[in-house]
Amino acid sequence: MITLNQLSQVPIYDQIKLGLKGLVKKGLLKPGDAAPSIRKMAADLKVNPNTVARAYRELTAEGFFEGSRGQENIISPRACGLAENASRKVSEGLEAALKGALESGFTWPEVEKMIAALKRKLL
Repeated sequence: MITLNQLSQVPIYDQIKLGLKGLVKKGLLKPGDAAPSIRKMAADLKVNPNTVARAYRELTAEGFFEGSRGQENIISPRACGLAENASRKVSEGLEAALKGALESGFTWPEVEKMIAALKRKLL
């Protein structure tokens, strides 16, 4: 379902948020579906339930979930748009970084080597 990178500088709760948005973007979770319970998600990911609860609180505040305290976290109708916006932001950031590298005189092969090195570092 969601994969976490314990070595990443991205906080675990943010990785959970991004993972859930990715599942919606891929169509694996749809508006109206219930998200896994905090306890189940924490057990599956082997993290503290408070970490998952923080991610869920933030997703609720963003409008990704609907529901209220003590109820299931239901994927909201707005979730698809929010997931798409997150994807667009990442794409725009990557595009800006690539343009910056090329404008700084790096060649495509050099950029590809940098990307490969970053991929190894992050994985």
